[in-house]
This record gives sequence, structure tokens and C-alpha cells, in this order.
Amino acid sequence: MVQNRKSKARSQQSRILELRAQRQAGATNPSEWTQVGLAQKVGASVRSVKAWEAGDAVPRPFYRRRLAKVLGVSITDLGF
Repeated sequence: MVQNRKSKARSQQSRILELRAQRQAGATNPSEWTQVGLAQKVGASVRSVKAWEAGDAVPRPFYRRRLAKVLGVSITDLGF
């Protein structure tokens, strides 16, 4: 589920963190938009979500499509 980045330098936090935080701030039930909640919605592990948000890994295309759908953005808006 976790695909490591090819670059040697650690990248900045990904756009997923920003998008999730926006959804959490505007949600009637913010607990749905925690890392655990996002992992459940996407069908990934919490470890994967943490790695994606930290910029340590890139989600595979299958999860990119799911993330885009859940977060309500296009795949290119995810920034991968």
C-alpha cells in the first residue's frame, strides 16, 4: 500500500494533509476526518495515510483515485 518516494531528500507534507484538515474544520462531525477516518473511507491503513500526509510515500494510483473521490477533488489536485 505504501509506495516510497524515489527522491533521497524528504519532501514537504503533501496536499492530502491540507485537504483533510479543511474537511475536518468544516465537518459537523470532525472525528470522521481524522487519519483513522480517512484511512477507513479510502480502504487503506492508517500507516499509509500517515506516510502520504508526511510526504514519505506516494499513494498508488488505486488509492489516488479513492482519495480524490473522498476528498472531493481531482487526482491532479492531490499533487502527486
